[in-house]
Amino acid sequence: MSNMSHESYKIIIQYVFDICGIVLGDDKQYLVEQRISPILEELGCTSFEDLANKLSTGVHNFLVREKILNAMTTNETSFFRDEHPYVAFREKIMPDMMERVRQRKDRAWQRRGPKVNMWSVAASTGQEPYSMAMIISDVVNMKGMGLVTMEDFGILSTDISSKVLSKAMEGRYGPLEVARGLTPEMRNRHFIQDGEHYVVNDKLRKIVEFKSFNVQDQFTQLGSFDVIFCRNILIYFTDDAKRKILSQFFHILAPNGYLLLGSAENMYNLNNDFTTERYGATTIYRKLA
Repeated sequence: MSNMSHESYKIIIQYVFDICGIVLGDDKQYLVEQRISPILEELGCTSFEDLANKLSTGVHNFLVREKILNAMTTNETSFFRDEHPYVAFREKIMPDMMERVRQRKDRAWQRRGPKVNMWSVAASTGQEPYSMAMIISDVVNMKGMGLVTMEDFGILSTDISSKVLSKAMEGRYGPLEVARGLTPEMRNRHFIQDGEHYVVNDKLRKIVEFKSFNVQDQFTQLGSFDVIFCRNILIYFTDDAKRKILSQFFHILAPNGYLLLGSAENMYNLNNDFTTERYGATTIYRKLA
């Protein structure tokens, strides 16, 4: 396979930007070659130049779009990635969410209802939402006292890639995948062993919903959330796109809701609506009532 010309690279990354908003600079040509090369034949192309011509002339279809999306948006992930945000989630956010459920149940007339809704924005192959669900399960078992149950929580898990969502919905992971972030005790408590693989148990599955979604679209269709995890995705967008996304997060967060970004992400010069708090190594963004 011949190397990609700079002209073809420009056309391909413009197409990627147009369909999902991801910005790829001149230093990412090797990555694009690595991701696209294995699927060129599936795309009906004999070279990168052939693909670039197909994209620039509009001679392509939904299948081409889907294959390129899946190839370019497969991101690194693991259970309890970076660890410290999940410490903040367990120790700082979950006590508030438990109390929130109790208060909503006491106010039965309130239109919102008791359920606490959370959103894992870039769920990838499911490790993030299932990590959240594991913490919810542990906290409910320890402190729910029968008044707060797993059914009082819901996690919407979205990603633009149908390929990773399919794996996330299956909830089936190999030994190396569960070894990244999970202790044997956690694995045994929350997974069922099936041969060499481990399958997420039904208790966690019941509160996690998966949906294909592009964060460049309008959020209003998704409803309101008490907690949003949007970690390690904003770094791929332009500043204008980041401002739009952050503004929408603010509007769909419930009063006193929480937003967690990736460790290398912040809101500097992007949004002034949120209040910033620190919990250990984690920056927490709040929408104060």
